Amino acid sequence: MRRWKIRLIGLISLLLGGVLFVYSVQSITAEWPQIFVGLLSVFFSAMGFGMLIMPFEPSPAPPISKNDSQSG
Repeated sequence: MRRWKIRLIGLISLLLGGVLFVYSVQSITAEWPQIFVGLLSVFFSAMGFGMLIMPFEPSPAPPISKNDSQSG
């Protein structure tokens, strides 16, 4: 996957976690569904934040063989 796709998925996940949190606080009145949706919102927020700050290793350069380095 490209880097920008992972960052975009992270941003969407972070926003979805925020929406789920607001929904669980405002709209759900029963105790257990509110706890479940609240924990789900924390999970999505944490995964989204992790994807946003995840470092990427640079792709390794192709190896140079001895014959290529001594051309000329």
